[in-house]
This record gives sequence, structure tokens and C-alpha cells, in this order.
Amino acid sequence: MKGTLLKDLKNLKGQLLYYAFLVVVFFVVGALSGNLYFYVGLSMFCGAVAPVSAIAYDEKDNWDKFALASGVSRKELAAARYLLGLLIFIPVWALSFVFFAIPAFRTQENLFAVLMFGGMGLIVTDVVLPLVFRIGVEKARAVYLLVVLAVMLLSVGAASFIELIGGDPAFIGVCLLFAAGVAGVFVSFVVSVGIYKRKDF
Repeated sequence: MKGTLLKDLKNLKGQLLYYAFLVVVFFVVGALSGNLYFYVGLSMFCGAVAPVSAIAYDEKDNWDKFALASGVSRKELAAARYLLGLLIFIPVWALSFVFFAIPAFRTQENLFAVLMFGGMGLIVTDVVLPLVFRIGVEKARAVYLLVVLAVMLLSVGAASFIELIGGDPAFIGVCLLFAAGVAGVFVSFVVSVGIYKRKDF
């Protein structure tokens, strides 16, 4: 699995530099505008983009077939993609808390937003990766766009709801959403492994 992960990082080196540039730009824009939604909205999709790109490279080169013939298990291959997504998503999302070093950002609403988008980011990955494993990157692109659109609409609705109710109910809601995202990683991984084991390369 370590070798697969290193291979993916090497293949995505150029893209990762581009993502890092976007992270910096959106962070600065969020800080200067006084609105962290610019940044947390971007972070929400970081966990899915890198693994999907890595799978696209592998599909083009038939790398999975080679890896399986070399003794790498299907479970390890699936796990490497989830680990790649988490290695990208967690640092980018955690950077959101740096905003709270600025006094103007230290509001309950902003804390709720960071937790909410963290949960949403995990849910995007939870949904997208099994789809990609099941139908491939090219066929999954349209579905991925629908997932992105649905999550964006849900995020807007959830943000409005949080602002409306506030207090303990909102905090409980965002914590449950975040917990659902975390639990979903394990469920999604089990589903993906099951799909991968039945896949014929």
C-alpha cells in the first residue's frame, strides 16, 4: 500500500502543486474578505479530487492489473486511495482553524461552518469513491458533477439553517453531520473493497 501511495503522489505531483496554489489563494481571499466560506467550500472537495485523478491515471495505464499480478491485494489498492484522499483533505480542512487566530473570525457561526464543511467533505469522498470503483472514472464524471451540485445546494441550505436556529441545536446538528462523514469513511471503504473484489481487470 505504501508503494501505491508513493506512486500516486509522484503521478499527481504537478496537480498537487496546483491544488496547493488554489488553497493559498482561497485562504488569502477568505482572510481578506472576512468570509471563510470561500476557503471551507474549496476544502470540501479536496478529499475526492486526488484519488479520482489517481484512479484515472491507473485506468489509462492498466496499473491495477499489474499491481494485482505483483501480489498487491485489492483491499490494499482501495485503502491506498482512501488514505490519499484523507492525506489531502485533513490538512487542508484543518487549516480552516487558522482563521480563528484572527479575532473577527472567532464566531460561533464560523466554528459551525468549519465543522459542517468538514463533514460534507468526508461525505463527498464517501459517496464518490465507491461510484468510481464501480463504474470507472469516465462514466462517473457526470455522477460526480451531480454529487458536487447536490452537496453545494445542501451546504447552502445547511448554512442558512445553522444561522437560523443557532445555539446548541445547531452545534448538535453539525457534530452529527461531521460524525456521519467520519463513520461514512469506514462504510464507504467496506463497500469499495466489496466492489473491487468483484471487479474483473
